[in-house]
Amino acid sequence: MLTELLELEGVKVVSRHQHKGIGIILEIEPIHQESICPRCGEKSHKLHQNHRYIIKDLPWGESPVFLEINRRQFKCKKCKRPFSEELDFVEKRRTYTKRLANRIVQEVLEKDINSVAKKGLVTTEEIERMLKDASSELAEFKPTDLKRLGIDEIALIKGKGNYCAVLIDLDKSKLIAILQKRTQEEIKKVLLGWGTEVLEKVEEVSIDLWKGYRSLYCLL
Repeated sequence: MLTELLELEGVKVVSRHQHKGIGIILEIEPIHQESICPRCGEKSHKLHQNHRYIIKDLPWGESPVFLEINRRQFKCKKCKRPFSEELDFVEKRRTYTKRLANRIVQEVLEKDINSVAKKGLVTTEEIERMLKDASSELAEFKPTDLKRLGIDEIALIKGKGNYCAVLIDLDKSKLIAILQKRTQEEIKKVLLGWGTEVLEKVEEVSIDLWKGYRSLYCLL
């Protein structure tokens, strides 16, 4: 039942604990007993060691949810070297799931970092890392069938004049780029990087009132 409620593919819930003032802690284990070596592609069943730690996940109602996960290390029979298994739902060296990061980024787009951090689910440092990760991931992405482009900005810290720019596919309501700066140069670099095959299909651009965005559109 808890495994179905969690909705994370490839894992099962083995225990649940409720801690007052903290939230729900779910201990989860991978379903598969093997992993693929990232160096040679060989499948390994030989467990080298366990590495357990706790990460944050989407809350259940008003209750924060933490996952006690086990990122196992296997030893490759072919390479003779240990490796850590890949977990689809959490990046390495991150303290939160990918889906929580996606939710938080969307909330920041609507508000600002401090407002989201005040909820107590994640820290400002974690939010900043989420935005940087999203920015890096989207930098490798080239939009397809983009017809209506939105260029906007979000306040990293409200009232401090600290902003970053965001590009949105308005038809799909999909975030397609986060830029650490809102300068013309940064935005122009991203747009030109998409190539004429993308830009020529854009029929409409919705631009924030900041004059730098409007003059950029005229340049393009």
